[in-house]
Amino acid sequence: MRILLAIAGLAGALHASPHQKSPRAAIAGAPAARPDATTSLPAGPPVQAGPLQPRPQPLPVPPRRFGRFDLDMPFAQLRAMPDLADCAAALAAPAGHAECALPRAADNLARVQIAWEETRTGSDLTALRLLFDPQLAPPLTDLEWQLTRGWGPPLLEQLRREHDQKFFTLQWEDADHRATLEAQAPRDQASRATAVVLERKPVPLSGEFVSLHPKPFANFRVRWIRRLDWEGQMHAVLWGTSLTPAQEAMGEQSAVWVTQRNYVGIWKLEPASGSRPRRWKPLWERITGGDDDEQPQRVLYVDARDVTGDGVQDVVVELSCETCGATADELIVKTIRAGKLVDLLAKRDLYRARVELGTGQLRIREPEGEDDQGLTVSTYAYDRGKGAFVLAREERTAAPGR
Repeated sequence: MRILLAIAGLAGALHASPHQKSPRAAIAGAPAARPDATTSLPAGPPVQAGPLQPRPQPLPVPPRRFGRFDLDMPFAQLRAMPDLADCAAALAAPAGHAECALPRAADNLARVQIAWEETRTGSDLTALRLLFDPQLAPPLTDLEWQLTRGWGPPLLEQLRREHDQKFFTLQWEDADHRATLEAQAPRDQASRATAVVLERKPVPLSGEFVSLHPKPFANFRVRWIRRLDWEGQMHAVLWGTSLTPAQEAMGEQSAVWVTQRNYVGIWKLEPASGSRPRRWKPLWERITGGDDDEQPQRVLYVDARDVTGDGVQDVVVELSCETCGATADELIVKTIRAGKLVDLLAKRDLYRARVELGTGQLRIREPEGEDDQGLTVSTYAYDRGKGAFVLAREERTAAPGR
């Protein structure tokens, strides 16, 4: 009876009290937040000040200019420099090398050795060797500091000793240029600069020539390459050397000049066949220099031009002997006929000859005797019936002043 009364009283109490929602915190058993309490965020790790970022440094200046000379200046602009007026005759050739004296200026240069090559757009500089006046040459440390400010730190530092002399070489490079600082002094004295050399770096073969890989000798450098289209097929004429542009600029004064090697070749691009891709194949090659060459020669001049007048380009090669200087002792003219390489003219044993090329004819001038007593002028004309150059006229002229 008591239990029944207790249950009835509890049910009445629940029915009489108003219905209220309980907070979620109270249901979860968490204490309710006080209205005057302040909730603080947990403190994160202390912010540390990072190192100051250095200001971006200016990019190094391309190593192509020193004093009054710039390797990238047009060759016509170099030729027109007033300081090179006395060298105008030597610089008139489309390709070659020359050494010129310089008037005194702020750069303290006394002489310049120049190398240039002929391209499709004219002559281009390949190297400048700038030699200091020995009395005014700057100390190596001073000039190195100045060049490093513009060109950045050198990529190569080399010291060489010979007897009582020491030789320093510092070198800078970018994608297209190479600059070399040369210095020298007795072993127990401070070194002074002797020359600054600016040269153009070799450009790798590209485009349709990327798969052409001639390797005739060590240190092979391509001087130029020309594309020829003979009878609807692609050909290439390639001229190379073992000399660097700086060694070309020094000319006969370079220790490696007499041991240089040269190469000229005519290549044909064969079409793809089956699983074999198209490839370059040499049709004719000529390599000069080296220990196997009994009568050392060098390739003096190579050109691809129409000398027959039929509208098709031909290949002209002049070779020079060891003591011939800038004259030729052999002349070769070649072309392609019916898919075969033929000689239009081949003349050996020339004596200090100078060749003049025209359209349909060429002329060879040879001095008579070592003291230039006169000239023998041989004129060759193109005979379309024979498909070659034949001797048209030979005459002798007296030397000037005789």
